Amino acid sequence: WGCAALLYAIKHFLPRIQETEWRNGNTYVFVVPMASGIIADAVFQLPLVQCQMMKADSDGIARNSCWNRNAVNEADLLCVLLSALFVAFMFTLAFRGTLDIKRCYWGSAAVVHGICWYLFIKALPFVVTSLHSLF
Repeated sequence: WGCAALLYAIKHFLPRIQETEWRNGNTYVFVVPMASGIIADAVFQLPLVQCQMMKADSDGIARNSCWNRNAVNEADLLCVLLSALFVAFMFTLAFRGTLDIKRCYWGSAAVVHGICWYLFIKALPFVVTSLHSLF
């Protein structure tokens, strides 16, 4: 499953050098962060890096830490989905003339990058542990 998810993410979500409009701000505000997140999540679906053995706690028991349970769980995914609905609703209001389009883009950019930073900070301990166990 992990290999299929990674190959699908690379094939369908990785921006192509020749086909992507790199001078458009939307590319850096929306496309690159979303593609990076999808591909990073697909990498952590690979069996080699999905679960890692953590160091023993004070009680001497080593615990297993898994990406889908400990780093990015269902609550995080639901927050991302709720944020996406919020952004879509903002654009709906902007296209109907109720909300200024500049405010919509800045607000959407803040939401997307807020999600990226939150998930990066939350996932960093798992990523560091994974790298230490691999090397």
